[in-house]
Amino acid sequence: MYSTCLFCAGTLGRNESIEHFPVGRRLAFDAAKGRLWVICPTCARWNLSPLESRWEAIDEAERAYRDTKLRSATEHIGLARLQEGTELVRIGKPMLPEFAAWRYGGVFRKRYQRTMLLAAPPLVIGLGHLALFAIGAAPSLTAGVSTALLASTATQHLSMYRRARRVCLRVRDDDGMLWSLSAWDASRSELVNREDDAWTLRLAHRQANSDTGFAYRNLQGDSARRAIAQLLPTVNYQGDSAKTVSAAVEVASARGNLAKSLLTAEDREGRSYMKLPVLTLGRLPGAYRLALEMSLHEDDERRALDGELAALEARWREAEEIAGIADNLLLPSEIDAELERLRRVRQ
Repeated sequence: MYSTCLFCAGTLGRNESIEHFPVGRRLAFDAAKGRLWVICPTCARWNLSPLESRWEAIDEAERAYRDTKLRSATEHIGLARLQEGTELVRIGKPMLPEFAAWRYGGVFRKRYQRTMLLAAPPLVIGLGHLALFAIGAAPSLTAGVSTALLASTATQHLSMYRRARRVCLRVRDDDGMLWSLSAWDASRSELVNREDDAWTLRLAHRQANSDTGFAYRNLQGDSARRAIAQLLPTVNYQGDSAKTVSAAVEVASARGNLAKSLLTAEDREGRSYMKLPVLTLGRLPGAYRLALEMSLHEDDERRALDGELAALEARWREAEEIAGIADNLLLPSEIDAELERLRRVRQ
């Protein structure tokens, strides 16, 4: 095991975190290809480790990488800093928390920034009003600013009210019927607390002849899951802060059955959701709503990928069968016998 750089002969340093490979303060590894490098602190060149010293060290580095929370990642490379200062560079597909933060964090933060921009004009006018009042401006000027503030706030609330009541999505139920929904309907829709793991959704929709002006349509199984995946981007249209997005990533990566884990959370009054018969989507904590949106989107892509792989495998088997038939038609029997003899020899 070497201790100096193969390129500049500088010292590589030592670490106390990777027992099976104590050389180097920055290690890079690719578990899929079985490669381990020591990155030189002087020239930044990557020194490939000897083959016989890699395997246990790679497993240990992977475990250390997963256990630390001080990490960041791009689409292909992750970086983690361990407590004693050793840095690990992980090559390959990022883990779920990193990938979710990288992929969805910008989407949710962009929604949040858009919401803050919409709320900015009334806030600016309000601060201006306070400033004028503090410096003792003329009552007429202060009154004018107050009127502008009220008008701006009223206009914004009216715009939000109209947007919430406007039809913005359509959901198909178990019977194939299409329901037109607004953001208000989406927020009022409810997840049903059931003992089994089946998805159940009470889809809120407007109904003129009901006492409350709206009614519910029950959806089960895959129809409910698809509907929830459609509703959540509308329910989460305001996005959330970076802190809430980080919490959502942790929830999405730590829970196996996210729908069930929602029932173990607590509301603002500290009541367990498990004791509630239904969970209103719009009243769930922001981190759980965002986590549910992330999780369902990942499920959709995973299902699509599984279907694509199944189709590719079917085409490959068909092509393999056709190729086998073609080879048998072209090859004389003597060649078949020789190939069979060679197979037996190799065995």
